[in-house]
Amino acid sequence: MTIKNQFYILFFLLSVLCRSNIYAQNEVSNKQIDSINNLSFDFKIKNTASSIKLYTANLEIAKKNNYSLGIADAYSNLGLVYYYKGNYDLNTNFTLKSIRLYNQLNQKSKLAKAYSEYGYQLKKRNMKQANFYMTKGLRISESLNDEKQLSATYDNYGVLKEMENQLDSAYFYYSKALQLKEKNNDYYGIPFSLNNIGLLKILQKKPLQAKPFLDKAYQLRLKIKDNVGIAENLNLYGKYYKSIQDTNQAILYFKKALAQSKAFEYDDLTQDNYQFLADLYEQNKDYFNALKNYKLQVICKDSINSVAIRTKQAALDVEFETEQKEKQILIQQTKIAEKNLWILSGFSLLVISVLVGFQFYNRQKLKTVQLEKEKVLRDALLKIETQSKLQAQRLQISRDLHDNIGAQLTFIISSIDNLKYAFDIQNPKLDSKLESISDFTKDTIVELRDTIWAMNNSEITFDELRSRILNFIEKAKAVKENIVFKFDVDASLTHYKFTSVTAMNIYRIIQEAVNNSIKYANASQISVNAISAENQLNITVLDNGKGFDVDQAILGNGLNNIKKRADELGATIKITSEIEKGTQINLIIPMT
Repeated sequence: MTIKNQFYILFFLLSVLCRSNIYAQNEVSNKQIDSINNLSFDFKIKNTASSIKLYTANLEIAKKNNYSLGIADAYSNLGLVYYYKGNYDLNTNFTLKSIRLYNQLNQKSKLAKAYSEYGYQLKKRNMKQANFYMTKGLRISESLNDEKQLSATYDNYGVLKEMENQLDSAYFYYSKALQLKEKNNDYYGIPFSLNNIGLLKILQKKPLQAKPFLDKAYQLRLKIKDNVGIAENLNLYGKYYKSIQDTNQAILYFKKALAQSKAFEYDDLTQDNYQFLADLYEQNKDYFNALKNYKLQVICKDSINSVAIRTKQAALDVEFETEQKEKQILIQQTKIAEKNLWILSGFSLLVISVLVGFQFYNRQKLKTVQLEKEKVLRDALLKIETQSKLQAQRLQISRDLHDNIGAQLTFIISSIDNLKYAFDIQNPKLDSKLESISDFTKDTIVELRDTIWAMNNSEITFDELRSRILNFIEKAKAVKENIVFKFDVDASLTHYKFTSVTAMNIYRIIQEAVNNSIKYANASQISVNAISAENQLNITVLDNGKGFDVDQAILGNGLNNIKKRADELGATIKITSEIEKGTQINLIIPMT
């Protein structure tokens, strides 16, 4: 089916959908639903936004017709389009729905295809699950001897083997796929196998053997006007020229691939192009363009990460809560109005003179109660809206910190390393100073990540805080292998929640105490313990180092910072130490 004919089918369906009585008259047949579901792969993904609208509409029509196979196919197509769109949560949702329905309908060939495609789509997210689903699809296709599906599955399975560095296995499956496709004259599928073999040759350090495979695939895709495939081939040419160290040609092809992938909304490939351009510009010491492309790559990557999903979820939660509060206001108003009516009707049977006065009194009283309740509900709505705005601002600030300051700090480290590499620095003081700046910048990045972690959460459980502290202690172990670290937490504290500010202060106090023990105490053991007793959280940092005279010692910045943070928590800090026996720091925090 040509692209032109497919366009006519698309135009027909959308025209039918525009009729106001489509659902009443059920004018779209199952055959027409199948025609939309069976459009070519290239047609589906060359404009993902339009395809999402098309298959969402097709899904609703199939549901209206109670056409189960059409529903399953529409789920499968939506899963595919959302994968290329980079929306992995919806990709998973629709793909798993299609798998369940294909299984119920005993559509083994389509089930095999759904399993193998989902396995391929999981390759960068969960390799274990990717192999699991791919193997299920492969077994079904082999039992059916479905050569068309087997050729695609062999290709995709080869990609998984390549990513696991099993290059001989990857070549075996790529070759099997190519043989089947050439046997069945699958001109659309042949370029995938050719490109896979070409890229494998590049990984095997055989770029000259790779070029003929890439050229043949590219010419086939130009011939069939596979726009998404052309974008992939331009990207592969960039990787080929990078492998033979022709940086300028590599940049040229990655730019072409970038324009093509952006034009057809292939977000995953767009991110890959930005990443390679950033690396190549840095290799050419063009740090301006390197940083520019790195930032664009980060933005593209963040657009499909969990921060966006959490932000959307938070917005939906607020909308739902707001809707519920508004409904409560309406219910309260209705109940009060009904109550007033019953009071008026009941007391109207009594003495008129008594009723008038009593009715007036009750009306005023009920009105006051109503106003008070409405005020409480309005205040609750305002509080929810304020919390939503604050959370959105915190997420925006944390993203800005990550995208801008984080990227710039990383660039500073890279620049210092490049300076040291490019110039033979003979001055030990200068070399030491550059190393000091690099280490300070790396420490700053770690501190920045901790701050972003705290800002991304309005509340933090002790279990989350414990994981952060464990991560810090593991890093300390790597630096000080001669010190034994222990960290024990009372199980009852696991789900206890702090505000992000409180959690951050506790984390910094523990971090400062452990750092002091490492730097100054000459300790061989450092332990951190947290217990809950009598509505108090008691955290103890203990070492067996050389200790000091608390009464005679002049407190440095570290201990002063610990005391300041304890004051902010409204907590009590106790520092005890004995010469040659060690130091103990107790932090006691009231628990509400």
